[in-house]
Amino acid sequence: MGEVKRINLSFDLRNEKFREAYEIIISKRSAKTAFVADAVLAYVNNNTPINKQSIKDAVKEAIQEIGVIAVNTVNREEATDGIPDDIFDIISQI
Repeated sequence: MGEVKRINLSFDLRNEKFREAYEIIISKRSAKTAFVADAVLAYVNNNTPINKQSIKDAVKEAIQEIGVIAVNTVNREEATDGIPDDIFDIISQI
């Protein structure tokens, strides 16, 4: 009996996030423990911190996708015509 441990969780169903998690867990009928164990391990293993450079790269990529910045793929120079310098200052401060 010492090998099996039990925990008790309380979900405040007024909180949207907690209610959603509760409903997902409850829907698993007989495999709740396996589901929670898999979910916790997946979260811990995939929860890598996002660094500032990742955010900058993502914002830059999004701006490129909408066509505001064109990047010369030969020498990686950016053509930033029409974008205020303040935008780049904000990104640099991240």
